[in-house]
Amino acid sequence: MSLKSRLTFIVLWVVSLVVVGVLLVSAQTRREPDPVISGGDIGFRPEGWKGKARTGTFMVRINGEWVEAVDAVKTLRLND
Repeated sequence: MSLKSRLTFIVLWVVSLVVVGVLLVSAQTRREPDPVISGGDIGFRPEGWKGKARTGTFMVRINGEWVEAVDAVKTLRLND
C-alpha cells in the first residue's frame, strides 16, 4: 500500500468519523416536556408502557409549575 493511498484512507476515515459525530449530535434534539394528565394540582406524566400498564411519574403543581412528586417514607413505632 503506497503512502498516498494510506493518507487517502486516513483522511476518508477521519471525515467519516466527523460525519457520524455530526449525525449523533443532531439526533439529540431538545424535547419539549411530556404532557401531564392532570386534575387541578395533581397529575401524571406518562413515559412509556410495561406490557399493558402505563408507566410514568406522578407530578404536583407548585406555583404554576409541574414538579415530580417524591414518596415520603414514614416510620412507625411498633411499641406504643
